[in-house]
Amino acid sequence: MKRPHRLALATLPPRAFAFCHTFGLTVWIALAEGSGWRLILPGLLLLLWPAVAYAHAVLARDSKRAEFRNLYFDSLLFGIWCGVLDYYLWATLFIGLACFMNNMVVGGLRRMAVSFALFAGGALGWGVLAGFEFRPYVSMGLDIYQVSGAVIYLLALAYVMNGQNRKIGRSITEIQYQNRVFHALLDLGMVANRAPNINSLLDDALRHLHADFPEYGFAVFLQERQRPEVTRYAAEAGLRLSLEDERRLGSRLARLHEQDGGTLKLNERSDGEQLYATSMAGRLSLYEGWLVVRAPRLDAALERVLTLFVDQLAAATENKLLHLALQRAAERDGLTGLYNRGFFESALQQSIQGKMQQPGIDFAVLMMDVDGLKEINDQYGHLVGDQLITTVAERLQLQCREGDILARYGGDEFVILFPSADLSAPARVGDLIRTHLEGQHCVLATTEGEGIEVALRLSLGSASSSEVPAQAVLTLADNRMYDDKTQRRKSSVLN
Repeated sequence: MKRPHRLALATLPPRAFAFCHTFGLTVWIALAEGSGWRLILPGLLLLLWPAVAYAHAVLARDSKRAEFRNLYFDSLLFGIWCGVLDYYLWATLFIGLACFMNNMVVGGLRRMAVSFALFAGGALGWGVLAGFEFRPYVSMGLDIYQVSGAVIYLLALAYVMNGQNRKIGRSITEIQYQNRVFHALLDLGMVANRAPNINSLLDDALRHLHADFPEYGFAVFLQERQRPEVTRYAAEAGLRLSLEDERRLGSRLARLHEQDGGTLKLNERSDGEQLYATSMAGRLSLYEGWLVVRAPRLDAALERVLTLFVDQLAAATENKLLHLALQRAAERDGLTGLYNRGFFESALQQSIQGKMQQPGIDFAVLMMDVDGLKEINDQYGHLVGDQLITTVAERLQLQCREGDILARYGGDEFVILFPSADLSAPARVGDLIRTHLEGQHCVLATTEGEGIEVALRLSLGSASSSEVPAQAVLTLADNRMYDDKTQRRKSSVLN
């Protein structure tokens, strides 16, 4: 049997009380005036009607509409019975008011007017059929009984309405909470699109979550899958963790990394607050992750949505990791791991545009060419030549500072872009290369497993936008590099 509409459930107790009370009133009048069973037996219908009305609502296709019809029939049936009781004053007044109020509560003035018409029609119709007799008064005891019943009914109705209002209030609160959750999930999606890296993604995501749910504090830990004791990424918002707290919590989560996905209550706090930790198990390809949430108390609503937050955050993190991997593959040289020519030329164009917009800001370029690579390739093969290229790349990285853009420009050519720098920047790096790299020996392995020793030699050429127009800087550096190569060859021949 299906569950009827909440209106049918809410009206069942008041209706049962009202009809049972009216039956008691009927018995009282029958005994007081000697009507006997002639009045009591028909009155038994009053006891049956609440059950009939409830069954009607349960079995109807639309139980709400059926209950509306039941309320109308209440008015008609009570009107008829007030006629049967010869319009006993207090009964007619209070029963009529109860019928009108019931219908007005669920349908407004229009339903109240229809209820009034049905009540009056039933009362007058019985008078027309059986004759009009009026019983304004029976006894003081009956008056007290009727007034007491009316008060109890009104209080019961008020209690039912209060319960319905509480349910509506809870529903509104739940809807508002769900709207906050939906808004937070949308925010996480937008943050993922804007964040340039994982650290920014996690920081911005938690800040947005905390803004949407200021009563909670948030933290996230991403740990290496093979070494769960190593926390690779961590962020917090509203938790105010010290470095020691963060380390201790990360260590505790590392010990739990083998647990299946789900939410754990860590119970870290002694002041009534509750720490929830929800695992990202199976949602990330490279890491194990945890979302930690501080709540003021045990929070069932929060527990229900934590997995939604974790799913969205894990999906955003995984997508960002994939995006960064693709971006790195697109802008990095496959052999050396340095920036490739395409990325360098894009960065150079930005520097050129910056110089054109703000002439006072210069940039510089250092071009480098590995001497002897062709001979190595011809004599030992390209695999050995690749070893030479990677060795030079590794040692060049040691001479660069953060902010310098080191790229492999061609087969044996490297280039460094120095944004917001003059000619002194490439001169400094050039001196370091001459001091720490030029003439140094490295051992390369041939395909036969033999080791050959090669001295590293590079031709250098630098230029700055303080010397020539911005578009000509790279060309000037390239020319100077080839001039350096020519001079070195001449010196080698003379020696």
